[in-house]
Amino acid sequence: MQKYATYATQTTDYFYLCIDKIYRIMNLQQMEYIVALDKYRHFVLAAEACGVTQPTLSAMIQKLEEELDVKIFSRDRRNVAPTAIGQKIIRQAQIALNESQRIKELVSDETGTMTGSLRIGILPTIAPYLVPDFIHKFRDMHPDVDLSIDEKENASLVRELRFGNIDIAISTMPEDREGILEIPVYIEKFVAYFSPECSQAQKIIASGSLPAEQMWILKEGHCVPNGSMNFCKNKDIGNHIYEAGSIETLVRIVDRNGGYTIIPELHIPFLSDSQKENVVHLNVTPPAQRCVSILIKDDFIRERAVNAVLETMKSIIPDYMMEERLRKHKIKLR
Repeated sequence: MQKYATYATQTTDYFYLCIDKIYRIMNLQQMEYIVALDKYRHFVLAAEACGVTQPTLSAMIQKLEEELDVKIFSRDRRNVAPTAIGQKIIRQAQIALNESQRIKELVSDETGTMTGSLRIGILPTIAPYLVPDFIHKFRDMHPDVDLSIDEKENASLVRELRFGNIDIAISTMPEDREGILEIPVYIEKFVAYFSPECSQAQKIIASGSLPAEQMWILKEGHCVPNGSMNFCKNKDIGNHIYEAGSIETLVRIVDRNGGYTIIPELHIPFLSDSQKENVVHLNVTPPAQRCVSILIKDDFIRERAVNAVLETMKSIIPDYMMEERLRKHKIKLR
């Protein structure tokens, strides 16, 4: 036991000696290089992400390893992976980069302008009700920010967040939420939209029953995690699953083929006057609704960017839908 304790102490001392060397030797650029290589596990991709050539990145990382006298990455013809000590060094480098970004944000806050890039991913069944106005209002409020928005299904949004390919996602909460911070923004109810030829089903729907044999559903869009609406858990519900498309197309399918579907409340203004007569509010328990959230990695530090997204959403979403706390308060990241 004493021998193991001595070994553990020596290992810990060695690690902190390495960390001390890191802060004396490494600059932010070198930190970006090793973090990028850990992320992509590929020299060419990491170099492209850092805006340098592959030989430059390889040489800089090799030079850093020589200066630290440790191997940060193990390499063979096919794989690049961090060593045990490399993982700890990369983690410290990421912390340093995060703190550097925080300093930049503090300076930006003092100057009163937000700059840089902001990459947002959004669920396709949310996008039509947010994106058109979001782009216009966000650019008006933050003209110096390079904004990009991409539509992806929920699992892809989480994957892109984890890989760092997007900064913020606007979506419902995914089942796989490890390392993801959810900030609930608004609650949106669902309503039934039925074909005029489906008058008999209309009464049943209004009472809270949802006859499966006449239902058209979106595989992704109707994955709502509560008891009355969790269609994605039951693959047999509904005669038809329209797997790739939009709510608008789903409405047109109902108009043409009969039956009914479930649509978000925010879609009602997109309907014609005659179509609005085919909307039935659902009387079900628990309520048929979804919580739309801002999703970020749990180590995301760009607090001002998150609040810029929130303020833009608040200018679009009806106030009665908003989470009460966010009506008056800003988001604080640790």
